[in-house]
Amino acid sequence: MRVKTVTRNRAVAALPITLAIAVSLAAAPLHAQQSEVSEGQGSATEFYGPPISPAIYLVNFLILYMVNPREAADMPAYKAPIPKAVVACLEQNPNGCPYAAFVHLFEQQTSRDRTVPPNKCFWPVECQLERHFVRLAPHRARRGKQINKPLGMKRAAQLAQVLGIDDSMILTEKQYRCLIGTPGNRTTDQQTFFQCIRQLTNSKGNAAIPLSSYGLYVNDEGDVRSVCAPNAPCLDVNALLLGPFEQIALECGFLHKFLRLLNQTPLLRLIPGGFACQDTHKPACIIETNCVGN
Repeated sequence: MRVKTVTRNRAVAALPITLAIAVSLAAAPLHAQQSEVSEGQGSATEFYGPPISPAIYLVNFLILYMVNPREAADMPAYKAPIPKAVVACLEQNPNGCPYAAFVHLFEQQTSRDRTVPPNKCFWPVECQLERHFVRLAPHRARRGKQINKPLGMKRAAQLAQVLGIDDSMILTEKQYRCLIGTPGNRTTDQQTFFQCIRQLTNSKGNAAIPLSSYGLYVNDEGDVRSVCAPNAPCLDVNALLLGPFEQIALECGFLHKFLRLLNQTPLLRLIPGGFACQDTHKPACIIETNCVGN
């Protein structure tokens, strides 16, 4: 009984993890001797939403694949830089900017036929992660048709296998529906989870306005925002996971699966770096990278 109690307490202690933001279980980010990122001196800058940064992307993927592999398959396969005019607006208005005013800039990128020359962008120091993890995160889109392209079931399954996920961790359809509810009959908590998942998976074929490669979404008011902007649904998931999530998991019958996810995948190793990366860039929740090779 003592072992079961300790294990269960570990699960409760680890619950502060949002589906979009990795919440810290340690004070400092991960720093690796062999890192894919550095502070470097770049010749240009590119901006991304935190969900595209390696640690947060992989944390989101691990949790979403547990929740429903089909959802994880709709995460972005590539990253794309946010147009700088959009960045300037969001830095002044973190709660959102009218998408209609910037739609032409996004369309210019997605309709581009020519291949963009390769470059290398360096995440800021607080977003550093080991090279072998960085390689698993989305690479920069080099053609317009790659922007907002979903990961797909085959690549999602391959990534899940590399990260240590097995079938014993995946929610059944009944458990998944228990978590997100059904249309027109969702509780407030279920609606929060549902909206957060939609914002992380707004790729082509799964969203009216796909912006997943940018780490952005468009809300019901027509404003483009970062997924971790102030009062975004994915931030509201924080409060749920700090309290009601344990009861939700018990009622829905998947707490033991979440424990397996914690124990058998690198989730706990990725959380600190993800938190540091996101938390440093409040409130607009946009990350600036330095790039070379343009």
